[in-house]
Formats: sequence, C-alpha cells, structure tokens
Amino acid sequence: MSWGTIIFCLGWGGVLLSTTMLIPLGWAVFQADNIYVGRFVISLMISSFISVAFVLVGKSKDVRPVQKSELFLISVFLYLYLPLLAALPFFSLGSNVGQSVGFWGAYFEAVSGLTTTGATIFKKPELVNESLLIWRSTLGWLGGVLILSLGVALMAPNGLFGISLKPLNIRQNANESLPHRLRRSFRYVVKPYLALTAIGIMLLGLTGTELADTVSLTFNAVSTTGFSLSFTPLDGLLNSRAFAVLSLLMFVGSLSYPLLIAAQSFKVDTFKEDREIQDFVLTIIFLGLVLALFFPDNSLLVSITMAINMISTTAFVISDPVIITNYLPAAIFFLPVLIGGMTLSTAGGLKVLRFYLLIKRVTYEVVNLPYPNSVESMHYGGKFVSKETMASVWGLFFMYFIGFVGSFLILSFLTSDFESAWLLALALLNNAGGVIYMAGYFDLLMDMPPISHILMSIIMILGRLEFLVVLVILLPKLLIRGN
Repeated sequence: MSWGTIIFCLGWGGVLLSTTMLIPLGWAVFQADNIYVGRFVISLMISSFISVAFVLVGKSKDVRPVQKSELFLISVFLYLYLPLLAALPFFSLGSNVGQSVGFWGAYFEAVSGLTTTGATIFKKPELVNESLLIWRSTLGWLGGVLILSLGVALMAPNGLFGISLKPLNIRQNANESLPHRLRRSFRYVVKPYLALTAIGIMLLGLTGTELADTVSLTFNAVSTTGFSLSFTPLDGLLNSRAFAVLSLLMFVGSLSYPLLIAAQSFKVDTFKEDREIQDFVLTIIFLGLVLALFFPDNSLLVSITMAINMISTTAFVISDPVIITNYLPAAIFFLPVLIGGMTLSTAGGLKVLRFYLLIKRVTYEVVNLPYPNSVESMHYGGKFVSKETMASVWGLFFMYFIGFVGSFLILSFLTSDFESAWLLALALLNNAGGVIYMAGYFDLLMDMPPISHILMSIIMILGRLEFLVVLVILLPKLLIRGN
C-alpha cells in the first residue's frame, strides 16, 4: 500500500472541490455581491493551494496495481479531508443571521452536504446569503458524484453487500493504479450526471420556478440531498408541473447508476434483468397509495411525490409538519427512509435490494420452522444468492442496527427527548437530514453543543459509506488478505 498514492488522490479530490467553488463564486459575481466574491476567492485560493501541494507531495513515477486496502482507505479519507476545504466559506456566516458558526459547525455543514444528508445548522436559511446557499447545494451535488464514483470504483468490482446480484456491466482492470481507477470511475459517472442536472434545470426552469430555487432544487434532487433555500413547505412554492419534475429528478437520482447508463444506450434488457427496480417502483406505488389514504386532501401527485421524497431519502419539506404529525407519530411516519433507494445510487438507507433480500430470507426461515433440516436455494431476480452474499447483507444489517442503537443512545444525551433523538439518528444514519425538518424540529441542531457536531459528522460518514469505515478500522487483516 502506497500512502503517497493516497495523498495524491486526496489532492486531486481537493482540486475537484476547489473547481466547484467557481459555481457560487460566479453566482456572487452575477449578483454583484463583492463581499462574497472576495470570500469565495479567498476560500478558492486556500483550498487550491493545499490541494496542489498534496498532488505534488504524493506524485510518483511508480505505477502500482490498485490494492483493495487503498480503495477502502481513500473512501474514508476523502470524506474526512474534503469537508475541511468545503467548510471554508461557511466561516463567513455572521451575526446578520442571528447565529455564529464555529469550526465544528462549519465542518458539520460541509459533511452534511458531501454525504448528501441535507441537515443544516442554518437557523433561517432564507436569511443566509444566496451565494452561500448555492455553495451548500453544490456540495450536495458534488457529494452525489463522489459516492457514485466510489461505488463504481470500490463497491461494484468487489460485489459488496449484495451488489454482485445486479447486472452492472462495469469492467475494471486489476492492473491499473488507484488514481487511474478513480479517474475512470469519475468519468464514467460525471457525464450522465451532468446531463441529468442540465435537463433538470431546464425542465424546472420551464415551470416558472425562480432561478435560485431551480438551481438549488435540481442540485439537491438529483443527488437526493434534500436541502432547500428555506424551510417553507414546497407545496406552497411549486406548481403541479414543478412537482412532477421534482418527483422525476428524485426518482432518477435514487436509481441504480448502471440503469442510467443503460437508458442512454436504450438497453431495455438491463431494466428487465434488474429485479431491484421492479421492487423499487412497486414500493413507491404502495407507499404513495398509503399516503393518499392518510392525506385525502392532497392530490395523488403530491402523495407520490412524498413517497419518492422519503424512499429516496431526499426528504424535502413538502408539506406542513403539523399536518404530517397529526396523523401518525413522526417516529413511525418516517420509517420508509430505512429502506432507501437502489444500490449504487446517491440515496441513503439500507437499499431496496438488501431490504427485500432480508425480507425474503426471514420469510423463508419462518415458513420452514417446522422443517429445520430443509435446504432450499435462494434466488433474487433469477440469480442465485450465495451464502457469502447473504452473510454480507446480514453483516451490513447488524452493523447498521448496532450503529443506529449507538447513535440513538449518544444523541439522547444531547437532545431534549427520545423522539428527537430517534429522528436525528434515523435522519443522519440514512443520510436523510430533511426528516428533522419534515417533523418540525427546525431549531434542533442549533441548540446542540459543539461536541455534537463532531459525533453527528461521524454518523453521517458511517451511513454514507455503508460502514466501510468499520471495515477499515476493525478488519485490517481482511484488507491485507484481500490485496
């Protein structure tokens, strides 16, 4: 394993992040906001200098085949390092919005964006400078690119946690170096991602939505981040056409990325072979009908949008939280985010494939309780599910369960009641931060001590990387053996 190679890749990750700072910088220039032009220029210079220094320090002429341990470690270090650079513009948030942001508060905000979580420390986002809000939305968009690239580079080739059951058609060269693997995975992801973003901005703009909202909502919908420019429910801001576009963007963002590649090439067979998308669509329809029964005053479109909003873990504030919590306790209403979107997507949660694998296995065990010696092979979508695959899915589930319980217990000491701790653990571990605001807890994060920002950042990274952090820390022998 080469630490120089890892530093080199971290440097290029920082260069990419620095490049995306041009988006809010351009927005500040467009608005003639000279104060934030200066602040983003300074942030851009600092992050670029550090990143280029990393590239120069880690650069090497030796080309070594990528090792599994390098892939695991670069995934973890990227989510620890990039928020340090991304947090720089947030230090400019001052007393004009009635709050101050310390180091860990800014770091939390950056982690929330890059993990596509959507939780924010902004007390009133509508009072925050618009360029800074665009930067926050850009971080969510970049976080989508980041997790998809890491998924293609690491999770898909190794078939982690049931991914081997999907028709991926992703080829990787075992002899290529770590930088080459990450670069190729990034190129594989970014072109259709940019195309989807451009189409989303165009379609949402045609609905009459304001430009700032159009850019922000598109960035946060395709990345399933769920951050918006204010806490105002979207059903009071958007018309029916905008809702339809938003639903489409959230749905596509939570699809398995190889399906988007197949759609570009009109490969219908890939959709037929992928059982997960069938289960995903059926789950959305079922949840949408249930929500239509609970909220008869809402149109079917709004109910379907709410279903996609939760199952994709985007979690925009669509309706008034008071209306939602009048029907069901918030702790129960938001349980669908546990399922999540499809594997190899920007969505959080357990993922649809794993959820149905677990349901199928549990059902089989219950039905066959009277026949303890019975042996039956398990299939999903026509593919045989090996014992190793099922064991990895169970392993992820148990890590998730332990992580959820641990997060809940820790957060219960930092919040005022158990329901808010439950919702916070559910939101952060599933990268669905908007759940907090959908339940009406708008001031929850602002009232928490700085130490909580550190703990919550760790929880978000654990959820985003699907506990690869645990594998890196607790299973070094496995990594070495895998090399």
